[in-house]
Amino acid sequence: MNDLKSTPEAKLECDECGKIVAKFSRVLKGHRYCATCYARIFKRRLCPRCGNFARLPKDDLKAVCRKCQRDKPCARCGKTGFNIGKLTPYGPACKACTPYFADPEPCDICGQPSTKLTRSLRQGLEHRACPRCSRSDRSTCGACHRHRRLQRAPDGRMLCQPCLEKGEIPCPKCKAPMPAGYGKQCQNCYWSGLLEKRIQMDSSAFSTPGLAQSFEAFGHWLGGKVGGHKAALAIHRYLPFFVEIGHQWGNIPSYDELLRHFGTQRLRRVLLAMRWMEAAGLIFVRVGAKEEESEKRRIANTLNIFPAVSPERAILDGYHKSLQGNLLKGETTLRSIRLALSPAAALLLKAKEIEVMPPDQRALAAYLEIAPGQRAAVSGFVRYLREVMATEIALPKFDAEKARRNRIQQLEAKMLKLMRVGTDDKTNNRRWLSISLAYFHGLSVNAGKNLSEEQISIHQDGGYTVTLNGEKYWVPRVDLLSERPGSSTPTRSIREDSA
Repeated sequence: MNDLKSTPEAKLECDECGKIVAKFSRVLKGHRYCATCYARIFKRRLCPRCGNFARLPKDDLKAVCRKCQRDKPCARCGKTGFNIGKLTPYGPACKACTPYFADPEPCDICGQPSTKLTRSLRQGLEHRACPRCSRSDRSTCGACHRHRRLQRAPDGRMLCQPCLEKGEIPCPKCKAPMPAGYGKQCQNCYWSGLLEKRIQMDSSAFSTPGLAQSFEAFGHWLGGKVGGHKAALAIHRYLPFFVEIGHQWGNIPSYDELLRHFGTQRLRRVLLAMRWMEAAGLIFVRVGAKEEESEKRRIANTLNIFPAVSPERAILDGYHKSLQGNLLKGETTLRSIRLALSPAAALLLKAKEIEVMPPDQRALAAYLEIAPGQRAAVSGFVRYLREVMATEIALPKFDAEKARRNRIQQLEAKMLKLMRVGTDDKTNNRRWLSISLAYFHGLSVNAGKNLSEEQISIHQDGGYTVTLNGEKYWVPRVDLLSERPGSSTPTRSIREDSA
């Protein structure tokens, strides 16, 4: 590979003496030598590595013979026992890595630079072409979907030679008909065989034979459930789950133990494995267990908002303990505990922000100012602070007028948002009707969510007439509000006109 030959017509220049020659006697590390320079510079002596005689450069005492040069790992991939593609300054390179040591040259057909130029004798190309141009006669077979050289069939399809000549043949394994281009097996046999190989390979990861058998049974069940193709691609994803079960218990435990250890989120990622365990009778899924575990996890996340050693965490833990006592008495639920802890944590954050601990009346007022809708939810925590922590704190008297103003402001903000995005799609249109009914007529914000097409009609002035519970309500369209001169928000006059 290190001898560079050329056609007799080529004129090549020796890098040593500059003489024009038809071919070089030796090329070493990119340096080219004519016959005269080769005889002058390369002298016969012992190779310092193997001890055999060879012609070596007289000025390089460390140079080794060609056989020793080749007896090295590939300079790029480290592979041994390969056919040398090129001797580089870094050592020999295998044929697969040779293009990485070549300088890109333009393709004679498309002009794009490439290190893998070749002459495609099959197509009669006289010039060197890049892989794309040299394989321009290849494409995907219309029958077996392999990337091969194609020919046009009588029916107009482009087929590879086996599919064109033989058409469909029986699969050698399952005898089902398949395109001849598949070769030795059909697609189902290929993916089923690959699934079996991967099951056997993954089963070796278990130290207990029982769990290995369980994983093998799951793999076969998965193949029957989703097919060999999907099962072969997905089987590796379930291996860490079964390996962790083996490390933790040695065999498949009960459902409650799995739920406590992995949590609902991780079990949801291995849903098919859980379904197999249930179908095989290895676990019994208790009704409500997922919801309970999810509530416990969310309660723990709420408690972990504060560091373990902090006054806020101590107060929140005490409140949580009191709620747990009510749970044991059957007076509350996990969901209620979670809903009670969330505003309590928010109030503690506000108190920490204004540097008041435990929260007092000022902290409660600041919290209700930004979250007036949490007044009822935080009442239990306020009572706990007053009765257990002996804090002077109480819920302020409910201000109906202020609550009404806050509700109107919130509805106006939602209407402004919808006015910006528009109500062209059905979802935004229903949301606009719900908010408009609440804003203009004081109905619930959920009143218009489930309206049918028969309950909505176009009013003569361009708005909507909504029939709800036997009553008719008029609401404007988004474009009617947008077209009002100088109006960027829903105006009180429109609200009064619609009353």
